[in-house]
Amino acid sequence: MKYAIIGYGNRGSLYAELFSADKRAELAAVCDLKPVRLGHVQKNYGIAKEKCWLSEEEFFKQGKLADLLVVSTPDAAHYRHAIAALRIGYDLLLEKPIADSLDRCAEIYELAKKLGRRVFVCHVLRYAPFFATIKRELESGKYGQLITANLTENVAYWHQAHSYVRGNWADTKKSTPMILAKCCHDLDILSWLFGGTECESVSSYGSLSFFNRAHAPAESADYCFECPLKETCAYSCLRFYCNPENRWWLAGLDWCDPNGTDADVAKALENKDCPYTRCVFKCNNDAVDHQVVNLLFENGATAHLTMTAFTDKCYREIHLHCTNGDISGNMESSKITLNVFGGESRTVDVSLTEDTEYGHGGGDAKLVLDVISVYEGGECKGLTSIEESFASHCIGYAAEKSRLKEGAVQKVKRLGK
Repeated sequence: MKYAIIGYGNRGSLYAELFSADKRAELAAVCDLKPVRLGHVQKNYGIAKEKCWLSEEEFFKQGKLADLLVVSTPDAAHYRHAIAALRIGYDLLLEKPIADSLDRCAEIYELAKKLGRRVFVCHVLRYAPFFATIKRELESGKYGQLITANLTENVAYWHQAHSYVRGNWADTKKSTPMILAKCCHDLDILSWLFGGTECESVSSYGSLSFFNRAHAPAESADYCFECPLKETCAYSCLRFYCNPENRWWLAGLDWCDPNGTDADVAKALENKDCPYTRCVFKCNNDAVDHQVVNLLFENGATAHLTMTAFTDKCYREIHLHCTNGDISGNMESSKITLNVFGGESRTVDVSLTEDTEYGHGGGDAKLVLDVISVYEGGECKGLTSIEESFASHCIGYAAEKSRLKEGAVQKVKRLGK
């Protein structure tokens, strides 16, 4: 199968890497706004210069160049790129969230349905061995009916600073609300685990409590490299990005070479045009730094999601409470504890049998393999079709509406209703 990519940033370059690892897939074309990224494509994947476009208008003028278009552009651009691609004849591998409003999500779905196009949404956690194992155990029936679920998205203080304070998702007017930008995965997992029953209503609270000017130290500067606290501040960009373990966060940002020395990186960050050198308390961001969502399902079951920036590490943890047992797990450790009331109790470490180190706990690679299998005539799990993935967007947009209305209960819309 042939695929093309629009948006060759962090996610787009990852998909190129994953598809290229399989000889059944061929990269046919790439579109990105930044010449340096297209140079990377030409160098690493042997793509001819004439198959690389800086202009999305010129790219779409070429017509259909591949079977599938990977849409991994910023959230606010998903709608126009998805609509244009579907009309030309592409199937889509569409990064989540689907679009920056529920109405636009529905438009993409309706157009794909009308034209007979496939749309795979990148809800890759369904493919991650950690959650796939939990789903399989639930479906065994031995734990009984799922009654309550608690899921925590530990964003981590440094990830919050990088992505939602200084980075691409800091300004919700230019992207999507935090509950969609970060927790669309989590809402999708909850919807998936509850299976045949749909979410009926939600309530939500959350705010931007810490990453604002009210919490800036009196002696702090507007930029890290000018700040007298740069050696001790937990959010110093110099401390974070000059650490070789964190250097990969610079990949695709084009502000400096992630393969450079610490001195090279430090010098590149001494630039006031670079958004990643700004003081985290003075970024004019509006993305929340904590939020909770309560979900009520049609059968009376309930779920709770906590999203918080105030953790040391970035990981998810879950606890499912069923009528005959409970299941709990920590995605960072890859360990799942399975208890049947009055029966067996065991712990499974999915990292012993699966690769859980790379790309959403192994989910990215498994999604790509499933997509390729469609064009090879093989079996496709189809876990993340737009039909399957739409529910989480209905929940997410309802949750954000509730948050803005101080927790007022909101009914959740349904696909086609």
